[in-house]
Amino acid sequence: MRKTLIIIAALLLAAVTAKAQTNPHEINFYIGGYNSQFLEYKTDQNTAMDLYSLYEPMYNVTTGPVLTVDYNYSVLKWLSVGAQLHYSQITVNSYTRIEGSSNTAKRNIFCFLPEAKLRIPSPAHFRMYGRLAAGISYTPSLGVRFAYDIVPFGIEWGGQRVYGTAEVVYGNVIKGGRIGMGFRF
Repeated sequence: MRKTLIIIAALLLAAVTAKAQTNPHEINFYIGGYNSQFLEYKTDQNTAMDLYSLYEPMYNVTTGPVLTVDYNYSVLKWLSVGAQLHYSQITVNSYTRIEGSSNTAKRNIFCFLPEAKLRIPSPAHFRMYGRLAAGISYTPSLGVRFAYDIVPFGIEWGGQRVYGTAEVVYGNVIKGGRIGMGFRF
């Protein structure tokens, strides 16, 4: 009896895995906004009016779009594992009030984040999911830092092989959202 249950469980697991293997690979390309890696550089000019702030540098950070490529492999129908690669550029303007000097520096940011994507059972042409990703961020002048991305809500719409995608994202790589397209093969 025990052997029969083990065989039935193995067959069920193989059937679920085989069902997920119809198009197990997917690649997504995204563009997102508001890189949040270096918010500690941002200084509020209105609240920093004490004597100390006259001699310390003030920072203003502007961000550009965050470009993302991710790859996922469908392990089960509801679970995919993979990795994300991000590229973005920020501009840091630093200045001092007492000297009136300013300096502008551009910083390139590269991120690598392994991820797990959880799909919610949905219709074939409108799929919902969530995602957790954690890894590293590398900035050439500042070194390596911890990076994470949490997608509490994402949607895919369109076909089974080519589809559009949009996400709400919270993390220290992006705070906001991203939109893009994906391919399954």
